[in-house]
Amino acid sequence: MGSPIKLVLAQMEIEPNLEKNLDKILEILQKAEGEVYLFPELSLTGYQDLSKLAPSQIKEALEEIQAKAGQKIILMGAPHPQNPYTNGYFSISAKGIELLAEKQLLFPGLDDKIGLHIGFRRGCIQLREGIRLGIILCFELRSPELARSFIAEGALGLVVPAQWPAVRIEHFISLLKARAIENQHYVLGINAVGRIDDLILGGRSRIYAPSGEEIISLGEREEIAQISLHFESKILPYPLKTPYTGKGKLKSLEQLLEITARRRSLGQIMVFTNGCFDILHAGHVDYLAQARAQGDFLVVGLNSDLSVRKIKGEERPINPQELRIKVLSSLDSVDYIVLFDEETPEELIKALRPDILVKGADWEEEKIVGANFVKSYGGKVIRIPFTYEISTSKIWQKLVKERST
Repeated sequence: MGSPIKLVLAQMEIEPNLEKNLDKILEILQKAEGEVYLFPELSLTGYQDLSKLAPSQIKEALEEIQAKAGQKIILMGAPHPQNPYTNGYFSISAKGIELLAEKQLLFPGLDDKIGLHIGFRRGCIQLREGIRLGIILCFELRSPELARSFIAEGALGLVVPAQWPAVRIEHFISLLKARAIENQHYVLGINAVGRIDDLILGGRSRIYAPSGEEIISLGEREEIAQISLHFESKILPYPLKTPYTGKGKLKSLEQLLEITARRRSLGQIMVFTNGCFDILHAGHVDYLAQARAQGDFLVVGLNSDLSVRKIKGEERPINPQELRIKVLSSLDSVDYIVLFDEETPEELIKALRPDILVKGADWEEEKIVGANFVKSYGGKVIRIPFTYEISTSKIWQKLVKERST
């Protein structure tokens, strides 16, 4: 067993003020002795209006912290200084400033209110050889699948930086303990104190052992705690497994209306997009992943064979709907598939009333079927830029050309 790691948990009072938070962070680095310093979510800026901050200000503050790092590893939250801003968590040391993770599950009415956007980076911090910890940002603690994905790939624990409210603090504590027990690994939850407008933050940061034993427990006020911790890797008597449900994703409109009604009654956001997806390629996969990230579940309206023929002629589709459904169903980003025979999904959109309608950025908004309808009841229309210069038509043309030569 190697030597323990000296941790500093900085349960600090965070204000919506970069300068004040920066001064406090530098003071903690000077006073507390440790090897790894853990700060809460957005510890640099708090929930400050980001329209009043330039990315250069955040970058300069991170560099000032790095200048004081010495042999320390500093884990802290700050907006990623890019356009648009994301809710980031950084590792800062003499070696550099590294963005470890970005928050994907934004808290409605809070993260988005100050100008934060969905982020996609998922990462671990390697403290020493063989000691890797996954990063889960605040609200994402509610996702056991995310925690399990880090552990399945060899992480020995989870770091959970948060700004969790006092009114729900027992929820925070219960989830930290649950993630430790269900994964049989360490969980380090570092919460903030103070306020976000009228919302009081709850503090009560915790470290849990794989057994669920409470190793460290902080109160409701600003507090700095130091602890030496061994991160042990124990071989379990059973493998870490997650059952594969293999649920069918194709639904009738009637089934889908019932399912979406239940999910939306729980406050979940439905995203809808549509397409033929005749020859599924990297552009489709990336587009659907970005669409799914806009909400809580993604419904794909799939042109039936009849619909495709109406639009593209008798030679299409290349792959019949049964095969297209099979391939789409294999994507984690796709939650449900519904067929439609019409040339456009207009009637489908009117029946489902999605919260968010997604199309590619090559479509002008006024030409997107259903856009005006969705906006009429307060829904959003999002146009996603394509990452890959590829299309089914281009693939088909290439195949035809090669066949003829």
